[in-house]
Amino acid sequence: MSKHALRLAGVIALGLASAGASLLVSLPAGASQSSVASAPAKGLLTAGQAKALGFTKTATKVQTSNNTGVTGCSKGAQVAFENSAKKTGLISEVLVCKTPAVATALIGKEKKAGTALASVKPPKALGTSAIERVAQASTYVMYWHQGRIIELLALDGNIAATSSSSTTTSVPAVPPTAAQQAALVKAAIEQNANVK
Repeated sequence: MSKHALRLAGVIALGLASAGASLLVSLPAGASQSSVASAPAKGLLTAGQAKALGFTKTATKVQTSNNTGVTGCSKGAQVAFENSAKKTGLISEVLVCKTPAVATALIGKEKKAGTALASVKPPKALGTSAIERVAQASTYVMYWHQGRIIELLALDGNIAATSSSSTTTSVPAVPPTAAQQAALVKAAIEQNANVK
C-alpha cells in the first residue's frame, strides 16, 4: 500500500510522502478537537488500535503536514497499516480545516463525486456528515467531520494488486464483503473516539 498513492475521489487524500515528522507512538485516545487541530496526528487511529483490529504492521509511519494541498485545510496527518498477510490495508487520515463550513463543503464534494452503494452505510456513531464511498474496485472510504476536523478511513482489500501497479484502469464499483465492511466500521468508530 505504501508504494502507491490513493487518489480518493481527488479531493481529500494527502500527499505527505515528503512532509512532516514521522512518529511511531500510540497517542492517547479521546484527544480534544483543539488538541487535534494543533497536532493532527492525535486524531489518527493508533498502532495499538490498528493491531487490535487485525492490522499488525505499520506500512507507512505517521506523517504530518502543514501544506496538504487541500484548499481550506492546510494541516493534516496520515498513517497506513497492513494485516499480517499484507493483503489488506487501512489508511487513517485527519485534515484540519479553517472552519466547520469548509469541512462541510469538502464532505459535500465527496458526496457528489464518489460512487455510492446502497448496501454500505457508515455507522450512525460518526454523525450525520459521514459518508462511505468506493474509491476503486476494492478500496472503501469513510469520510466524516467533527467541527473543522475531517476524518477519513480507507480500507484497501487488495494491496497485492494495487501496490505494484503503475497504471489505473476503470473498474466497476464492487460492494465490500461483510468482513471488510465490519473492519472499516470498527476502525472508523475507534478513530472517531480519538477526537472528542
